[in-house]
Amino acid sequence: MNLATLLARTAQRHPERIAVSDLDAPGGRREIRYGELWQQVQGTAQALRDLGLQPGDRVALLLGNSWEYVRSFLAIASAGLVAVPMNIRLLEDELLHILQDSGARLLIAQHGLLLSRPRLKGVAPLGELVSRPASELSQGQRAFEGFVAASGPSVPHEVGGDDLATINYTSGTTGLPKGAMLPHRAWTEVSRYARELLDFAEDEVTVHLAALTHGSGFLVLPTIEVGGKALLCARFDAALTLTMMRGEGITSCFLVPSMIQMLLDAHGKRPPLRDLALRALYYAGSPIDPGTLRGALATFGDVLIQSFAQTEIPMFLTSMSRAEHRLINGEQPHLLRAAGRVVPGVQLRVVDDDGHDVPTGQAGEVVARGPHMMLGYWQRPDATAETIVDGWLHTGDMGRFDDSGYLYIVDRKKDMIISGGANVYAREVEEALLRLPGLREVAVIGMPHPKWGEMVTAVLVAEGEPLSDEVLDAFCRREIADFRRPKKYFWVSALPRNAYGKVLKRQLRIQLDQMAAA
Repeated sequence: MNLATLLARTAQRHPERIAVSDLDAPGGRREIRYGELWQQVQGTAQALRDLGLQPGDRVALLLGNSWEYVRSFLAIASAGLVAVPMNIRLLEDELLHILQDSGARLLIAQHGLLLSRPRLKGVAPLGELVSRPASELSQGQRAFEGFVAASGPSVPHEVGGDDLATINYTSGTTGLPKGAMLPHRAWTEVSRYARELLDFAEDEVTVHLAALTHGSGFLVLPTIEVGGKALLCARFDAALTLTMMRGEGITSCFLVPSMIQMLLDAHGKRPPLRDLALRALYYAGSPIDPGTLRGALATFGDVLIQSFAQTEIPMFLTSMSRAEHRLINGEQPHLLRAAGRVVPGVQLRVVDDDGHDVPTGQAGEVVARGPHMMLGYWQRPDATAETIVDGWLHTGDMGRFDDSGYLYIVDRKKDMIISGGANVYAREVEEALLRLPGLREVAVIGMPHPKWGEMVTAVLVAEGEPLSDEVLDAFCRREIADFRRPKKYFWVSALPRNAYGKVLKRQLRIQLDQMAAA
């Protein structure tokens, strides 16, 4: 089923309901009802066809969180085309790689985002279609708004479940991003998972504070499917978000852990927020600091939901419910570090390097399969064969199961350090160090060592003044096994991160090599 069918059905049932509120639209807030949104989507889909695009052609999107993004994404799907969402925070060279690698025939972009990236213009054979106010258009320029004039068919283009819907590029922490091919089936299955695991209801008001090109974008379809309202914010402002939570009646949102900490910082020491309409504060995307999690539970109450997954099989492999979060401050505090239990319909195993299941409690690579798995990597058969083996997707994450079926992620496989023949999981050392007051951020990496092979090395960002090596060593002797303890500490002002917020450990190693050579 074409993923745009979810909008068609709701528009037929509730044409007068508000579907989208773009809080940062040019000229002020813009609200679009379901009937109008469906007409806009079908008109845009027809206009794309009129440009000569054929089913299967790729259309790249360089749009911030806006109703234009929602309309474009759904129109591309409805026309049987393939969307290539691009993170607006990427550098020009990274965007060029995605455009060229995907073979996009058209780029739909906001005008302001093209001004600083002139090399993007003309990369796609049909050129770019820019979004800018009509008053700023010079003669001969095509406006995004002009895309809605055509009248289209009343139903989306017929597709099969395995027909390609999007190419979503990975974050590329270890090299150039690869395009994960997600079919229509994957999108509709993720929508189903979200409705069921987040308990979406007909009165849903979902605020989109993180980028629609990534995790938050997967909550658009389930909101549409139940007939709820999507609130779109062009940027994240923690203080404003707290105000909106009450004023807009927000019931659900997707946040990465760092955004939760920013909300807590903005809220300060005021009383807990227990009178909100908020039902699901859903977080994923990176490990959460234990202090942040406890703070969120104290401030927002029983609304936290977590999941673990990756771009190649998005959003839901495991989930930890509101009820399970309640146990963290009660009888099961060890769940503070859990990623949850396997969701229905997904199969998850923990395996050794030969692909054999490891015993419960032992760490190995997490492999998965489920109805929302990618078809493979775009034009990367070798990478696809390395990642999908005998129908199982190798996540690259190292994890272990406990006796109750909870999964714990201990590290990325490529980040594992082998020191003196022992496996050291960087994430476990990082989590231990973050329990020491005075540290804001920590990254643990392996650096070459003539005796141990690799030396456990901690790169630290201080809250204020850097701590002494004596304080660090005393803490590590109490909290970390000897073979896992950092043998050297480096202080930096900030950890290098990519546009997705992930720490670039490869760049850190280069940086430390340069510091050592200086």
